[in-house]
Amino acid sequence: MKIHYLKHSGFFLEWENCGVLFDYWKGKLPETIRDRELFIFASHVHEDHFNPAIFDLRLPGHEVHYILSHDIRRKVNRMTDREIPVDQITYVRPGEELILQDLQENSIVVKTLRSTDCGVAFLVNCQGENYFHAGDLNCWTWPDDTKQHRNQMVAEYQREIDKLKETAVKAAFLPLDPRLEAEYDRGIRYFLRHVRTEQIYPMHLWEKYSTVGKFRNSLPEEERKIIVEINAPGMIFEEASAEQRG
Repeated sequence: MKIHYLKHSGFFLEWENCGVLFDYWKGKLPETIRDRELFIFASHVHEDHFNPAIFDLRLPGHEVHYILSHDIRRKVNRMTDREIPVDQITYVRPGEELILQDLQENSIVVKTLRSTDCGVAFLVNCQGENYFHAGDLNCWTWPDDTKQHRNQMVAEYQREIDKLKETAVKAAFLPLDPRLEAEYDRGIRYFLRHVRTEQIYPMHLWEKYSTVGKFRNSLPEEERKIIVEINAPGMIFEEASAEQRG
């Protein structure tokens, strides 16, 4: 399978017969997105995670399923500038589990975590592997925060991530936001050391791609290999599926 980094927090995961699109905002979508069954996720209503243009990806003869955070519903209901496929949308809240099925009758299991900002994070089991997209679930400890607020944020973030301790994650897509200054890597570092994951794709970089190299260089070699070096929109990464690995 292939993982396309689109921009910001947007990723497209591509298999032979289906694709998963996470938090599309901007960036060039691959042509292959229009010739396969699609499962489109949006973690919350903020404009850098939910772009109404996802509703324009419906084409005759292609199945499209929308799994959207519950806080997006109100915005969708107010839209009058495009046709909304209400029968293809499922709204989810934190702590839910949703079982979908693709056209090949493969199950796609979606579990949601509570974001520390807005909406949900997604754990998606597809093609026999777990993929985690954090949305805005992060350890948002800002420079001007009080000690009390920082401690509360750390506790809330760790409580959610600890729910994944028994889960083997093939690929995780996690914020690495340079605006947090000295605390920019606190969330992703906790995830790296407490969740079994093969690859971590940094996101929410606000195009400050040097942040990835800075973080990778701060890690010991074994951990550094887990962090994917993203340095530009449009990058494509090849991943072996469970079946390919035997």
